[in-house]
Amino acid sequence: MIDNVWKDGLVRRFGAAAQSYEKQAEVQQKTAIFLSNLIKQHLDRKVPIRILEIGCGTGYLTRALYDLYSDVNQEIQWHVTDISEDMLKQCQSSIPAENNCGITGHKNIIFSVMDGENPDFEGPFDLICSNMAFQWFRDLEGSLHKLTQLLSPQGLMAFTSLASDTFDLWHRCQKELSIDRMAPEFPPAVFYTDSLAGLTVELEKKLFVQRHNNGLEFLRNLREIGAHSRDLGRNPLGVGELRSLLKNYESYFTDGVVEADYDVVFVLCSKNE
Repeated sequence: MIDNVWKDGLVRRFGAAAQSYEKQAEVQQKTAIFLSNLIKQHLDRKVPIRILEIGCGTGYLTRALYDLYSDVNQEIQWHVTDISEDMLKQCQSSIPAENNCGITGHKNIIFSVMDGENPDFEGPFDLICSNMAFQWFRDLEGSLHKLTQLLSPQGLMAFTSLASDTFDLWHRCQKELSIDRMAPEFPPAVFYTDSLAGLTVELEKKLFVQRHNNGLEFLRNLREIGAHSRDLGRNPLGVGELRSLLKNYESYFTDGVVEADYDVVFVLCSKNE
């Protein structure tokens, strides 16, 4: 799970990555598209009138949903939020200006800085959604409970999150060299079904692979999307340790590239009402 030191550095790390995130977050773009299609299938032709999006980042999911509801004949109130103001600005700049906050239209999009663990909007919402943000929550189980309380009787909460097998080989290589784990431990998929007991839950697990030219490029990619583990209160690896770790990691691949596995859960839940 996420400790206090990691969570406290989120705003700084993601703010610093706001400019580079869009070009580097290959997996996050794919999960946003897949999630938006699941939402469309689940809602069928129903249009969510009130939407709360958590952890919008640079806007992958925002834009995917925008395309789904760009020509509806009902006015939608859509709260787009992120803990990082810099990320939020990147997202806002990617949405056509004619439908931004304050402009009357079929979609009224309101951009707000907000920690998804402590939502400061009142429900009910017809759709609460998030792409690759919940894994950074300090109290994930408690946050899931808070958010489901904001759903309307027929509302849907749909999100993606990293699960326990993410970067499995990278962590095994650390263990082989007796190096302490350098990243948080993400919960297994069953955590979500257990935490959302009493609700109707649909869960799908998918593995996404991002390829890099070498191990160092993999680490640079994590930095450029704000997901790196530096400055977490742990002593940084020495140069020799890092070289040994990268060499061990790269030794598992023979075709000139390394692979990073993203274990992603897609969760759709609704009230039994």
